[in-house]
This record gives sequence, structure tokens and C-alpha cells, in this order.
Amino acid sequence: MKYRVDFIPYAETNDLTEDEKIRYILSKVMRNTILVLENGLTPAEEMDLISKTMGKIDFNDFVGLKLFSFDGGDDFKLAKLFGRGSKNKTFTIVAPNEAVSVQKDRRGILSIRIND
Repeated sequence: MKYRVDFIPYAETNDLTEDEKIRYILSKVMRNTILVLENGLTPAEEMDLISKTMGKIDFNDFVGLKLFSFDGGDDFKLAKLFGRGSKNKTFTIVAPNEAVSVQKDRRGILSIRIND
């Protein structure tokens, strides 16, 4: 199966409601698109995405998704806590379940292999 990778900038999802954002993500993932979202999902959005995904599972055509959040580390978390900007961002990767294998090494480097 062929997969496509879309890098979604902050501006694409910034003005969407939570429900619109979840529908946007699901519609793309169900069409074999791997998404890299510059604007990471909140924990509530992640839970809502997982919940809505469960209702879409069809073991013939759509078996679910994988969800990974990758943040800028402790400096980014401290900057957010104190309301300061940071060069580091939080990214969220959403992919069809069978599309990718992910490995994170001890340094925090995330490796994604796209499966055939």
C-alpha cells in the first residue's frame, strides 16, 4: 500500500474547533495519509481522536491509527510553564495503524519507518 506524508502547518488547524480538527485528521488518515502536525494536539484532543477512531474501525478497510507526540524537551516545557516563547515546538504525528513503525532512542530522537 502507498502512503503519503503531509506536513500540516500551525495555520492550517489553528482556527478549527476541536471537533473540526479531529474530523480533518481522521479524513486524511483514513485516506492513507501520515500527518505531521506542527501544532501538537492537547491531551483532550488526543483522547477525543482516539474515541472517534474507535467508532470508525472497520477491520477490512480501516484498522485504526497510531498517534505520537514529540515535544521540544524540558526547556520547552519550562518556557510554556512561565509563558515564554521557545524555539522548540511540540509535533504530533498521526498515521494509519499499519503505515509506520516508530522507535525513540535514549537521546529522544524519533525514527519513523514507513511500511510497505
